[in-house]
Amino acid sequence: MAESPTTTYYDIPLLKRPLWRWEIAWYFFLEGISSGTYLLGVIAELLDRERNQELVQAARYASIAAILPCPPLLIADLGRPERFAHMLRVFKPSSPMNFGAWALTAYSGPVALLAGSQMAADKSRLLPSQVRSVLKHVPERLTGVAGVPAALAMMAYPGVLLSTTSIPVWSRTRVLGALFACSSFSAAAAVLSFVLHYRDADDRLLRKLRKVELLASGAEGVALAGYLLTSGGGAKPLISGRYAKHVFIGAVVGGILLPALIGGKGKRRGLFAAALTIAGSFALKWAVVHAGRDSADDAAGSHEAALPNESATGWKSKYRVSGT
Repeated sequence: MAESPTTTYYDIPLLKRPLWRWEIAWYFFLEGISSGTYLLGVIAELLDRERNQELVQAARYASIAAILPCPPLLIADLGRPERFAHMLRVFKPSSPMNFGAWALTAYSGPVALLAGSQMAADKSRLLPSQVRSVLKHVPERLTGVAGVPAALAMMAYPGVLLSTTSIPVWSRTRVLGALFACSSFSAAAAVLSFVLHYRDADDRLLRKLRKVELLASGAEGVALAGYLLTSGGGAKPLISGRYAKHVFIGAVVGGILLPALIGGKGKRRGLFAAALTIAGSFALKWAVVHAGRDSADDAAGSHEAALPNESATGWKSKYRVSGT
């Protein structure tokens, strides 16, 4: 009887699988949409509030609606609510997780104030009359600008957080933050496009949003190509693994190429194109987050990722070893 091959050190993965579950993928997706729609709303207001009124209104409601599920999702992943509060005891910008907790906290104020101000202007019955009278005095432009730094951080920090781990599919590139930011911005533009198409908004606004969608989707495609090129063998779970269809069929074909070909002319086509872009952004983030498990289980990949290389932090020529 033939003997089974002996298990060697190189057959054993060096890394433990990430403990993140489905909540984190949804959190990254929703907070990206919220911050992206917030930025688009602030830009539209600063350019011309009167002419962009429909866009500003939709952006404020979309940003608050998308961020509301995020704290429960984050707390559910942490397991205990006090763990989130513990991260706020210190401010440590060098820690992406701590920085992200502070960014979420700083962002929640402006997005809530602008949404409340919009509800007061729309005379929403969800707010008591006393609250509406107070929110009418919110300095909207100042509040919107004050929240821009936190919103920008919210768009990019998830990718930066992943890239600081030891998981090869995340750590072998410096483009992951840009990829997540571009994907969030394209999905945010698509959400607003979907809402405005559904409301039969002014064609001028729809054309402007269409241009933003195309530019953001193009940037997402460039960032994705940069990620795949710079990740090398680390991107294996996304190229040939079970999540490859999420990336190439969901994100590239469904989220970037088809919406560009379908176009935004007509209500049905506009709604369909926007829905595809949103679904493509979700497929990309779901795949990148969950591919970390397969990447950690890849013994050969984890050993290769641990080898010294010139792109690693602190690299010096004296550390060069044979075969690297």
